[in-house]
Amino acid sequence: MSGGRANRPTPGPITGLAHIAIAVREADPLAAVLVAAFGAVRSEEEVLDGGALRVVFVRLGDLTLELLEPRSPDHTVARYLESRGPGLHHVSLEVADLPAALERCRAAGVQLIDPTPRCGAHETRVAFLHPKSLGGVLVELCEGKPRPR
Repeated sequence: MSGGRANRPTPGPITGLAHIAIAVREADPLAAVLVAAFGAVRSEEEVLDGGALRVVFVRLGDLTLELLEPRSPDHTVARYLESRGPGLHHVSLEVADLPAALERCRAAGVQLIDPTPRCGAHETRVAFLHPKSLGGVLVELCEGKPRPR
């Protein structure tokens, strides 16, 4: 048996977990429960997509939860809530080079929702991967500045 690096897979583009997003009709009640039950820290919030989506960030140690509250019935998160109800919306993975990560996913046969990066919260660039390619889970790839703690 060889003990060298030859048997190890080549490193992938993922550098860590960016956040876990939860779709909710109202972010404040869930944020309050997370603070009371787990000692979480409610952090900043942003309004994205031209005012159609409010995002509230909650920190649980090194883990960031992103609470997605749609402000427009036409937003994709509002449609998600109508069809599936509140709950896990997506998992966001950090990457150092988003275009390279998207190309690697495309080459592996992963269906891209966003073929090119777009603007996300905290001045990041993001792109979503289709859940049909990834075991039913919507995955966001995220490249950008480190988030405040």
